[in-house]
Amino acid sequence: MVLFIFLSILAISIVIGLNILTYRSVVNKALKKFIEPKLNERGLTFVKYKWPGLLSNGDFKPDDIKLTFMNKNGSPYNSQYAYIYYKDGNETQKITVRIDTAFLSINKIVYSSEF
Repeated sequence: MVLFIFLSILAISIVIGLNILTYRSVVNKALKKFIEPKLNERGLTFVKYKWPGLLSNGDFKPDDIKLTFMNKNGSPYNSQYAYIYYKDGNETQKITVRIDTAFLSINKIVYSSEF
């Protein structure tokens, strides 16, 4: 019985850890390839990013949340949200990005508003 409880806790910890690792790697990849170049192009400086929270979509409307794991074509996808903080001169501002992924590859990045 103790072994079953230990293995259950271990399995849950591994699943949670993999989800955190996946989120961080996808957001870092999106930052390097898409978000930071767009900020630099407009003369803005990236400061940091933050996780908006579980089932939170940041500054997007509530009807923009996708709670399914399959689209109509049958391939799995996931939308991940992040608050992006950037500096415009001396002023720090925030924007929310939605990163649509399929099998850890980034399909599309949508911004909640313009920079």
